[in-house]
Amino acid sequence: RDAKKDAYWAHHDLALIAYALWPTGFFRLALPDEDEMAWFEANYPGWYDHYGKTYREWRALGCEDPRSGFIPIQWLLERGHHVYIDRVSQVPFCPTLSKGASSLRVHEYNGKKHSFSDDW
Repeated sequence: RDAKKDAYWAHHDLALIAYALWPTGFFRLALPDEDEMAWFEANYPGWYDHYGKTYREWRALGCEDPRSGFIPIQWLLERGHHVYIDRVSQVPFCPTLSKGASSLRVHEYNGKKHSFSDDW
């Protein structure tokens, strides 16, 4: 039912989480530059207000320099934006930042909690 909204925004949601996690993994991502942000806004109206402002703040806080000590996932957590792993797709998602259609569902099964980005 929400496939159209997800097709439009979900990959941007995932990219934001990937940028947030890069210091904790074995890969490195560069934040979008001014030209890339302008392209995103031109092709996805509303992109800048939802994603671009966050990327711009992260850049100002030193996100791209490992010596700065800035960890974007910590920035998210301090602002109440928790990242979950969808039990079905194994893809991380953040329901409080999602512009796509995902919403958090937590189900307990055999004493363990499992997160889902949609009804199961």
